[in-house]
Amino acid sequence: MKNTTYQNCKRSLKETSEMAKSQFQNDKPMIRQIINDSVDFLSKEYDLKEYQRDNLSNYACKLHPKN
Repeated sequence: MKNTTYQNCKRSLKETSEMAKSQFQNDKPMIRQIINDSVDFLSKEYDLKEYQRDNLSNYACKLHPKN
């Protein structure tokens, strides 16, 4: 199966999430900020369509640490 730009962005976001969670284990707001900033960066860098940005944002919510 061919990797799309969106799939690559999603994979990159997951890796960023894992890195943030390992470096800032007890700082949930920082982890959320890093994940959200990454969504913004990836969306702009790869010129994602609005639908793809929305999907990436929804995926980011699943990666946020739980309270």
